Amino acid sequence: MKVGYIQFDMSHNATENLALIERHLASISCDLVVLPELCTCGYLFEDKKALARCAQPVPNGDTVKQMQYLSAKYRCTIIFGTAESEADRIYNTAVVVSKGDYVGKYRKMHLSDFEKTLFDCGDTINIFQIDSVTIGVEICFDLWFPEIARQQIRQGASLLCALGNFGGEMTCLIAQTRAIENQTPLILCNRIGHESIPALDADFLGKSTVIERDGTQKIVGTPGAERAQCCEIDPAFVRSNVICADFMQEINRHYEN
Repeated sequence: MKVGYIQFDMSHNATENLALIERHLASISCDLVVLPELCTCGYLFEDKKALARCAQPVPNGDTVKQMQYLSAKYRCTIIFGTAESEADRIYNTAVVVSKGDYVGKYRKMHLSDFEKTLFDCGDTINIFQIDSVTIGVEICFDLWFPEIARQQIRQGASLLCALGNFGGEMTCLIAQTRAIENQTPLILCNRIGHESIPALDADFLGKSTVIERDGTQKIVGTPGAERAQCCEIDPAFVRSNVICADFMQEINRHYEN
Protein backbone atom coordinates (compact mmCIF):
# COMPACT_ATOMS: atom_id res chain seq x y z
CA MET A 1 0.00 0.00 0.00
CA LYS A 2 1.43 3.37 -1.00
CA VAL A 3 0.85 5.96 1.72
CA GLY A 4 2.00 9.50 2.33
CA TYR A 5 1.43 12.91 3.82
CA ILE A 6 1.41 16.56 2.82
CA GLN A 7 3.20 18.71 5.41
CA PHE A 8 2.49 22.40 4.93
CA ASP A 9 1.67 25.76 6.48
CA MET A 10 -1.99 26.71 6.19
CA SER A 11 -3.90 29.97 6.36
CA HIS A 12 -7.43 30.71 7.57
CA ASN A 13 -8.53 30.73 3.93
CA ALA A 14 -9.97 27.36 2.83
CA THR A 15 -9.67 28.18 -0.88
CA GLU A 16 -5.93 28.85 -0.56
CA ASN A 17 -5.39 25.69 1.48
CA LEU A 18 -7.29 23.51 -0.97
CA ALA A 19 -5.30 24.90 -3.91
CA LEU A 20 -2.03 24.04 -2.15
CA ILE A 21 -3.29 20.55 -1.29
CA GLU A 22 -4.28 19.89 -4.89
CA ARG A 23 -0.90 21.07 -6.17
CA HIS A 24 0.81 18.48 -4.01
CA LEU A 25 -1.70 15.72 -4.78
CA ALA A 26 -0.82 16.20 -8.44
CA SER A 27 2.87 15.63 -7.65
CA ILE A 28 2.55 12.32 -5.81
CA SER A 29 0.65 9.11 -6.46
CA CYS A 30 -0.65 7.48 -3.28
CA ASP A 31 -3.39 5.12 -2.21
CA LEU A 32 -3.76 7.08 1.05
CA VAL A 33 -2.73 10.65 1.89
CA VAL A 34 -2.88 12.12 5.42
CA LEU A 35 -3.08 15.89 5.95
CA PRO A 36 -2.59 17.95 9.13
CA GLU A 37 -5.08 18.73 11.87
CA LEU A 38 -7.38 21.67 10.96
CA CYS A 39 -5.59 21.96 7.62
CA THR A 40 -8.52 23.63 5.86
CA CYS A 41 -8.92 26.51 8.31
CA GLY A 42 -5.86 27.09 10.51
CA TYR A 43 -5.47 26.61 14.26
CA LEU A 44 -5.43 29.78 16.37
CA PHE A 45 -8.66 31.74 16.80
CA GLU A 46 -9.30 34.53 19.29
CA ASP A 47 -12.70 33.17 20.27
CA LYS A 48 -15.43 30.74 19.28
CA LYS A 49 -17.19 33.39 17.21
CA ALA A 50 -14.12 33.77 14.99
CA LEU A 51 -13.81 29.99 14.67
CA ALA A 52 -17.49 29.66 13.77
CA ARG A 53 -16.93 31.77 10.66
CA CYS A 54 -14.60 29.03 9.34
CA ALA A 55 -16.47 25.97 10.57
CA GLN A 56 -18.66 23.94 8.21
CA PRO A 57 -20.98 20.95 8.53
CA VAL A 58 -19.67 17.46 7.79
CA PRO A 59 -20.34 15.91 5.34
CA ASN A 60 -22.55 18.51 3.66
CA GLY A 61 -20.19 21.49 3.71
CA ASP A 62 -18.36 22.82 0.66
CA THR A 63 -14.92 21.82 1.96
CA VAL A 64 -15.83 18.14 2.30
CA LYS A 65 -17.38 18.15 -1.16
CA GLN A 66 -14.23 19.68 -2.65
CA MET A 67 -12.09 17.07 -0.91
CA GLN A 68 -14.35 14.34 -2.27
CA TYR A 69 -13.75 15.79 -5.73
CA LEU A 70 -9.97 15.74 -5.21
CA SER A 71 -10.05 12.16 -3.94
CA ALA A 72 -11.94 11.16 -7.09
CA LYS A 73 -9.65 13.12 -9.41
CA TYR A 74 -6.49 11.59 -7.93
CA ARG A 75 -8.02 8.15 -7.17
CA CYS A 76 -6.97 8.06 -3.55
CA THR A 77 -8.14 8.21 0.05
CA ILE A 78 -7.60 11.53 1.84
CA ILE A 79 -7.76 12.06 5.60
CA PHE A 80 -7.86 15.74 6.51
CA GLY A 81 -8.58 17.97 9.48
CA THR A 82 -11.30 20.61 9.60
CA ALA A 83 -13.51 22.60 11.99
CA GLU A 84 -16.93 20.94 11.98
CA SER A 85 -20.10 22.83 12.91
CA GLU A 86 -23.17 21.02 14.21
CA ALA A 87 -25.98 23.13 15.68
CA ASP A 88 -24.26 25.29 18.33
CA ARG A 89 -21.24 23.00 18.67
CA ILE A 90 -17.88 23.02 16.87
CA TYR A 91 -15.61 19.97 16.71
CA ASN A 92 -11.97 19.49 15.75
CA THR A 93 -12.66 16.77 13.20
CA ALA A 94 -10.79 14.40 10.90
CA VAL A 95 -12.69 13.52 7.74
CA VAL A 96 -12.09 10.48 5.55
CA VAL A 97 -12.97 10.65 1.84
CA SER A 98 -12.07 8.04 -0.76
CA LYS A 99 -12.26 8.10 -4.55
CA GLY A 100 -15.15 10.55 -4.52
CA ASP A 101 -17.06 9.12 -1.56
CA TYR A 102 -17.48 10.40 1.96
CA VAL A 103 -16.40 7.57 4.30
CA GLY A 104 -16.74 9.04 7.77
CA LYS A 105 -15.37 11.35 10.47
CA TYR A 106 -13.61 11.25 13.82
CA ARG A 107 -13.98 14.05 16.38
CA LYS A 108 -10.95 14.79 18.54
CA MET A 109 -11.50 13.43 22.03
CA HIS A 110 -8.60 14.94 23.97
CA LEU A 111 -8.40 18.73 23.65
CA SER A 112 -5.67 20.98 25.02
CA ASP A 113 -6.73 23.61 27.52
CA PHE A 114 -6.64 26.24 24.78
CA GLU A 115 -8.73 24.09 22.43
CA LYS A 116 -11.36 23.62 25.12
CA THR A 117 -12.15 27.34 24.85
CA LEU A 118 -13.12 26.80 21.19
CA PHE A 119 -14.13 23.20 20.53
CA ASP A 120 -16.42 20.55 21.94
CA CYS A 121 -14.96 17.12 22.74
CA GLY A 122 -15.69 14.09 20.61
CA ASP A 123 -16.80 10.94 22.40
CA THR A 124 -16.56 8.09 19.87
CA ILE A 125 -13.54 6.03 18.81
CA ASN A 126 -14.01 5.16 15.14
CA ILE A 127 -12.44 2.89 12.55
CA PHE A 128 -12.87 3.18 8.78
CA GLN A 129 -12.83 0.55 6.05
CA ILE A 130 -10.86 1.51 2.94
CA ASP A 131 -10.89 -1.34 0.43
CA SER A 132 -9.25 -4.22 2.34
CA VAL A 133 -7.60 -2.02 4.98
CA THR A 134 -9.19 -0.93 8.27
CA ILE A 135 -7.89 2.42 9.51
CA GLY A 136 -7.88 4.02 12.95
CA VAL A 137 -7.72 7.83 13.06
CA GLU A 138 -6.55 10.09 15.89
CA ILE A 139 -5.81 13.81 16.20
CA CYS A 140 -2.62 15.12 17.83
CA PHE A 141 -3.06 15.10 21.65
CA ASP A 142 -5.13 11.90 21.29
CA LEU A 143 -1.82 10.09 20.68
CA TRP A 144 -0.84 10.74 24.29
CA PHE A 145 -3.60 8.36 25.42
CA PRO A 146 -2.79 4.75 24.46
CA GLU A 147 -6.35 3.59 25.05
CA ILE A 148 -7.52 5.04 21.72
CA ALA A 149 -5.08 3.18 19.49
CA ARG A 150 -5.50 0.00 21.53
CA GLN A 151 -9.27 0.10 21.14
CA GLN A 152 -8.92 0.73 17.40
CA ILE A 153 -6.71 -2.29 16.81
CA ARG A 154 -9.03 -4.44 18.92
CA GLN A 155 -11.81 -3.28 16.59
CA GLY A 156 -9.73 -4.45 13.63
CA ALA A 157 -7.56 -1.51 12.57
CA SER A 158 -4.47 -2.57 10.65
CA LEU A 159 -3.15 0.97 10.06
CA LEU A 160 -3.16 4.03 12.33
CA CYS A 161 -3.28 7.62 11.08
CA ALA A 162 -2.68 10.73 13.17
CA LEU A 163 -3.22 14.37 12.19
CA GLY A 164 -1.11 16.90 14.08
CA ASN A 165 -0.57 20.57 14.93
CA PHE A 166 2.33 20.44 17.39
CA GLY A 167 5.58 22.25 18.02
CA GLY A 168 7.67 19.92 20.19
CA GLU A 169 9.37 16.58 19.68
CA MET A 170 7.40 14.58 22.27
CA THR A 171 4.42 13.71 20.04
CA CYS A 172 6.83 12.28 17.44
CA LEU A 173 8.28 9.95 20.08
CA ILE A 174 4.85 8.98 21.36
CA ALA A 175 3.75 8.12 17.80
CA GLN A 176 6.65 5.67 17.52
CA THR A 177 5.63 4.12 20.83
CA ARG A 178 2.01 3.71 19.65
CA ALA A 179 3.27 1.88 16.54
CA ILE A 180 5.58 -0.41 18.53
CA GLU A 181 3.19 -1.32 21.35
CA ASN A 182 0.39 -2.12 18.88
CA GLN A 183 2.67 -3.70 16.24
CA THR A 184 0.86 -1.48 13.73
CA PRO A 185 2.19 1.00 11.13
CA LEU A 186 1.34 4.64 11.80
CA ILE A 187 1.22 7.71 9.55
CA LEU A 188 1.70 11.03 11.37
CA CYS A 189 1.14 14.28 9.47
CA ASN A 190 2.08 17.50 11.26
CA ARG A 191 1.94 21.05 9.93
CA ILE A 192 4.65 23.71 9.76
CA GLY A 193 4.57 27.50 10.08
CA HIS A 194 3.61 30.08 12.68
CA GLU A 195 0.31 31.45 13.96
CA SER A 196 -0.35 34.22 16.43
CA ILE A 197 -3.23 35.74 18.34
CA PRO A 198 -2.91 38.35 21.14
CA ALA A 199 -2.92 35.67 23.85
CA LEU A 200 -0.76 33.03 22.16
CA ASP A 201 2.03 32.40 19.66
CA ALA A 202 2.56 28.96 18.15
CA ASP A 203 5.30 27.50 15.96
CA PHE A 204 4.75 24.13 14.31
CA LEU A 205 7.51 21.57 13.86
CA GLY A 206 6.73 19.42 10.85
CA LYS A 207 8.65 16.12 11.04
CA SER A 208 5.70 14.19 9.62
CA THR A 209 6.55 10.51 9.32
CA VAL A 210 5.51 7.03 8.27
CA ILE A 211 6.40 4.56 11.00
CA GLU A 212 6.75 0.79 10.64
CA ARG A 213 5.28 -1.53 13.28
CA ASP A 214 8.74 -1.88 14.88
CA GLY A 215 9.08 1.89 15.28
CA THR A 216 11.34 2.42 12.27
CA GLN A 217 10.64 5.70 10.46
CA LYS A 218 10.51 4.99 6.72
CA ILE A 219 10.30 8.67 5.79
CA VAL A 220 10.46 11.89 7.83
CA GLY A 221 9.48 15.40 6.77
CA THR A 222 12.15 18.07 7.12
CA PRO A 223 11.45 20.32 10.13
CA GLY A 224 9.92 23.61 9.02
CA ALA A 225 9.76 22.69 5.33
CA GLU A 226 6.80 22.01 3.05
CA ARG A 227 6.88 18.39 1.96
CA ALA A 228 4.73 15.89 0.07
CA GLN A 229 6.21 12.41 0.55
CA CYS A 230 5.09 8.82 0.19
CA CYS A 231 6.33 5.26 0.55
CA GLU A 232 5.15 1.66 0.51
CA ILE A 233 3.96 0.10 3.74
CA ASP A 234 2.33 -3.20 4.74
CA PRO A 235 -0.72 -2.93 7.01
CA ALA A 236 -0.57 -5.11 10.13
CA PHE A 237 -2.80 -8.03 9.21
CA VAL A 238 -0.65 -10.24 11.49
CA ARG A 239 0.99 -8.93 14.67
CA SER A 240 4.08 -10.84 15.69
CA ASN A 241 7.79 -10.45 16.24
CA VAL A 242 10.74 -12.55 17.35
CA ILE A 243 9.52 -12.81 20.95
CA CYS A 244 5.79 -13.30 20.38
CA ALA A 245 3.91 -15.06 17.58
CA ASP A 246 0.51 -13.54 18.44
CA PHE A 247 0.42 -10.08 20.01
CA MET A 248 -3.37 -9.90 19.82
CA GLN A 249 -3.68 -12.98 22.02
CA GLU A 250 -1.53 -11.29 24.65
CA ILE A 251 -3.35 -7.95 24.33
CA ASN A 252 -6.76 -9.56 24.69
CA ARG A 253 -5.75 -11.14 28.00
CA HIS A 254 -6.15 -7.66 29.54
CA TYR A 255 -9.79 -7.54 28.47
CA GLU A 256 -10.89 -10.97 29.64
CA ASN A 257 -13.53 -11.02 32.36
